[in-house]
Amino acid sequence: MIYFDNNSTTRVLESVADAMRPFLTERYANPSSAIARFIGVPQVMASEKAHLCEMLGADTPDQFVITSGATESNNLAIFGTARANRHRRHIVTSSIEHPSVLEAIAALGKDGYRITLLPVRMDGTVNEQDLARSLCPDTLLVSVMMANNESGVLQPIPGLAAIVKERDSLILFHTDATQAVGKTGVNLAAELGNVDLLSFSAHKFHGPKGTGALFVRDRGTVSPILHGGGQQSGIRSGTENPAGIVGMATALTKLTSNPEWTGKIRKLRDRLEVGIRAAYPTAFILGSAADRLPTTVFACLPGIDGDDLVDRLAAKGIAVSTGSACSFGASRPSHVALAHGLSYDQARSCVRFSLSIESTDEEVESVVHVFRELAVPAGQKLETA
Repeated sequence: MIYFDNNSTTRVLESVADAMRPFLTERYANPSSAIARFIGVPQVMASEKAHLCEMLGADTPDQFVITSGATESNNLAIFGTARANRHRRHIVTSSIEHPSVLEAIAALGKDGYRITLLPVRMDGTVNEQDLARSLCPDTLLVSVMMANNESGVLQPIPGLAAIVKERDSLILFHTDATQAVGKTGVNLAAELGNVDLLSFSAHKFHGPKGTGALFVRDRGTVSPILHGGGQQSGIRSGTENPAGIVGMATALTKLTSNPEWTGKIRKLRDRLEVGIRAAYPTAFILGSAADRLPTTVFACLPGIDGDDLVDRLAAKGIAVSTGSACSFGASRPSHVALAHGLSYDQARSCVRFSLSIESTDEEVESVVHVFRELAVPAGQKLETA
């Protein structure tokens, strides 16, 4: 199989699986138990959180709340801030957010919160002036993702967060950095110093599924949404996952300690785009005019049914997608493509190719070759392999 669906999930690296294994088969005691403390499990967890702190530029390890993944992290950021700050009832977000952000905010809208949904420019970025105009004394939270999961477009988060804080330092700024962590620079002490909350998930950067985190700069700004044993200083109850924490930190170390891989993958991405355009001259790449992740190609192929092409590529052993894996089975086209100004039919023709640190030249060549055979407009005869 050629796996070009890495924005959906990535393969767990062998070194990550090896690091996790002792906490699944040997040091498996409940981390809150006496025996776990005796054999050093809490100490390992604390050490790994300190490593996350160092890699991402946080002030203290306790600023990271370990969760089951980005969906929980986003929900904790949104519902947790609403519970902790009930006197403000206005939330601002963008039209291209992940469903775990959009649907959580929509739920607050049903409870009487006023929601502002910011459009994006044709290149997929939020307009700073639109954001500034949306803010008011009642604004509680602004949530804008760092890198889009479908187009790979990077938002100008430092500038957006600065606009918010200059207007009102009490407005909280959240960014869903699920696609950004491990693929582009994330420094919470420098350019992201105005970010209050940041979400990410290990399985997007070759770590395990079921483990993620929410960075919370000030614990007083968030109330828990899960109640039970009072773990993690009461902010997120539930038995902690030592294997997951170790795996997440190990995977992030692998990627951040080898920054040269991004240049290699960017070259592969560019070759893939050239091949797609050569094979299908009317194709265009969403977000190509903006800064993007080096891993992502979101191609619009007018006249092609994206779902059908994804299925035919899968039959050839090539994994790609039409957009967010969390929207699998939906009959509607990508909301991200529609937000870029595409028509309904154009949006249905979009296909996402997403590479990783493990992608190769040979794989790109093979994908372009098969794409050339299969990508034909509806109603035309398909070539055979």
